[in-house]
Order: sequence, then C-alpha cells, then structure tokens
Amino acid sequence: MTSTARTILRNYVSAAALLFVLAAPGLARAQGAEKEYKASMEKMDAAMMKGMDPDPTKAWAKMMVAHHQGAIDMSKTVLKETKDPMIRQMAEKGIKEQSEEQKMLEEWISKH
Repeated sequence: MTSTARTILRNYVSAAALLFVLAAPGLARAQGAEKEYKASMEKMDAAMMKGMDPDPTKAWAKMMVAHHQGAIDMSKTVLKETKDPMIRQMAEKGIKEQSEEQKMLEEWISKH
C-alpha cells in the first residue's frame, strides 16, 4: 500500500470514527425509545389478552383499559424523547384523555 493510500484510508477511518462518536448519543436514545415502545406494546398485549371475557361488552371495556394504558406508556416515552411541539401536545392530551377514559371504564367494570 502506498503512502498516499494509507493517508486516504486513515482519513476515512478517522471521519467514520468521528461520525460514530457524534451519532452515538442519538442512536442510544433511539434504541432506548424502541425498547420502551416494545415493552409498552408487550405489556399492553398481555393485559388485553387477560381482558378476554365471555361477555363481549365486559371484554371490550377490560381490553380498552389495557389499550389506553399502552397509549399512555407510549406517550410518556415520546415525551422523554421529542421536542416537536405538535407531538408533545398530542402526547400530553392523549395521556389526560386516556387516563380519564380508563377511570370511566374501570368504574363501569366494577359495577358489572
């Protein structure tokens, strides 16, 4: 390998290393969010399956409680990660509304 080729290769390797160092925090954050989203969905799916009931109305109510919790958990994750004002507003609104609906459904479930 010539001296020029070694210099070019060293420059490419240095540039790639620099890009990795600069990108690593964002990648770690994205991977952390992905893990949280997956955990939220798995928790939601398991809870929805537990909500199965011979009465289709009760089953729907129980599964919706779990579904709403999944939405709340995912909204909390995005709030930790995003600075986008529209997404933040939607996530905050979703948490509030989904929590209120959960309470209504849980109250209904307790009476039936």
